[in-house]
Amino acid sequence: MGWELGVAEAKSEYLTETDLWRHTQQFLMNATHTTTYKHMLMKALLECTIELSDSGVLTFNQISRHVTKMYWSLIVTNGLRQVNQIGKLSSIEKTMLTFQATHEIPSTWNFDRLPVQQQQQLIRNVNQFYKKYVYGSFYASFEGTVYSFNRKEEWVKLVPGYIVFFEKYKRVLMNVTNYQLAVFLEKYNTREAMERILNKIEFVSARQSLNEFKQILLSHGHPICFYCMRPLKQIHVDHFIPWSYIQNDVLWNFVLACPTCNTSKNNRMAKVDYLYALVERNDDLRVAERMETYKETKLIHLYNYAVQNGFEANWAPKT
Repeated sequence: MGWELGVAEAKSEYLTETDLWRHTQQFLMNATHTTTYKHMLMKALLECTIELSDSGVLTFNQISRHVTKMYWSLIVTNGLRQVNQIGKLSSIEKTMLTFQATHEIPSTWNFDRLPVQQQQQLIRNVNQFYKKYVYGSFYASFEGTVYSFNRKEEWVKLVPGYIVFFEKYKRVLMNVTNYQLAVFLEKYNTREAMERILNKIEFVSARQSLNEFKQILLSHGHPICFYCMRPLKQIHVDHFIPWSYIQNDVLWNFVLACPTCNTSKNNRMAKVDYLYALVERNDDLRVAERMETYKETKLIHLYNYAVQNGFEANWAPKT
């Protein structure tokens, strides 16, 4: 059984893009039988690609942070059941609900509102379960092609072909994963719980506040709009590459913007001139915290991949 694996190497065979699609489609079609565990790992990997080390490694802790945030939203905030057995709770549901009750946390709280110590403890709890049961099972679902992993050392190493594949088709893959997750949840949840389900799944990782990023950017620069260069009276924090593509909050993708520019840009991409302005800005920001995974080439590649995913790079503020 795949879940019993403690260490596994990815197969060394050459994979065409057709092979990658085939393995991914087989995974998505067969990941809906008992729980949402593998769906959530797929979503986390898609979100985590911008956090990869140069060698393609992610730690279990990096992945578990994303998984925990998503499950908190689905289970605690939205009350969605995650297992196909009527009257029973999955281990993740028990973990989340017990933690919430023990610490008397309101259901309306986003995961990011929890004290850091509580966040870290819950991430550790989720990590122990995923470490024991999910990474090996996910590996087997992709027939050993997607990553190598080591449970004792707590890391996965994505195959280079899948890294490019996940970035190149991220929006499509995320949409399909969200759809398959919704299909599963629809079978085992009430009509009331399923109301606006795709919206709940789409924004499952969204933060309630970006204030911490605003403070970091203000402390390392001047309060002017990144786009129109006017002094900021009201300050918005904008995802330069839209959140709907990246679905991750990293400092090097944030800029300060005026309300007019932020609202006008909305879910669009700024012209390429602004990309290179951001590259220069990030060179000055390298000393800041949360810049560990940043590389100029990574930002440029993400910009180009976002364009391939349907985001037109033509927005600029009105003069």
